[in-house]
Amino acid sequence: SITIPDSVESIGESAFEGCSSLNSITIPDSITSIGDDAFNGCRSLQSISFPNGLESIGEFSFQYCSSLQSIMIPNSVTSIGAFAFADCENLKNIAIPNGIVSIEMYAFCDCESLESVTIPNSVESIGEFAFGGCNSLQSITIPNSVTSIEKEAFKCCESLQSITIPDSVESIGESAFEGCSSLQSMTIPDSITYIKNGTFSGCSSLQSIKIPKNVVSIGWYAFSNCSNLQSVLLSNNVNSIGGSAFCDCSNLQAITLSNNVTCIGDGAFEDCDNLTNVTMPKRFKRQRREIFKGCKLKKIKFTYTE
Repeated sequence: SITIPDSVESIGESAFEGCSSLNSITIPDSITSIGDDAFNGCRSLQSISFPNGLESIGEFSFQYCSSLQSIMIPNSVTSIGAFAFADCENLKNIAIPNGIVSIEMYAFCDCESLESVTIPNSVESIGEFAFGGCNSLQSITIPNSVTSIEKEAFKCCESLQSITIPDSVESIGESAFEGCSSLQSMTIPDSITYIKNGTFSGCSSLQSIKIPKNVVSIGWYAFSNCSNLQSVLLSNNVNSIGGSAFCDCSNLQAITLSNNVTCIGDGAFEDCDNLTNVTMPKRFKRQRREIFKGCKLKKIKFTYTE
């Protein structure tokens, strides 16, 4: 254990890095910043109390603090660096303070025991793989302040059952929810115009999806391996569907593609074992074998376009 005196104003970079036997520390109110890697690898550190005057927590500062179970970050903190609490495998709960604008990349990734996260209304972006690999996270509410969810932000959150995405979100990155195998329902807001590559790939509990009216493009592998997906309602504004976008959606039974669709990638509906009824523009008649490889289609209705 260690007690830092009141005369100290900051904890420097790598100050206690690798102190694997350190189990407790008292940080005085005089501390305003914790540097990069300050406590990285302090695997025996069970709890830490942050002072109310703390303003910043550096990159990698508590990575691999595998004995930490809970933390209370004061509202005075306005910056939490990338990888700050990554790989804290016993961390169960966290409340992000109101001063945070961006949840940086990998900030809480691979916190395997993390069950709940409170995101305040100050947050505008959720970074790359920020909560990726948080296997115990069951639900999360994203506030109306968030405008972007970066790629892989919630990738492989295998216990995530529900998530609320507000209309303020304008961009969802590639593979943002890939491998969220327990996700049963998802509402994509009307503010989204592109569903990017792999966004919902491997969401094997997802049963239905409605593509909102402003979406014009669905990327490669966007809904691949959604093995329980039975219903897909595409808006009439979709003009492009990427290769393998819905491949291995083995419970999908029917699909209707509007005349506005001008591009469909190879294998877009490959190995959709139960897909039997398709309505699609006549322009794709020659391409149908590549689009529906491995499907047991009973009926294809071609619509005419000018």
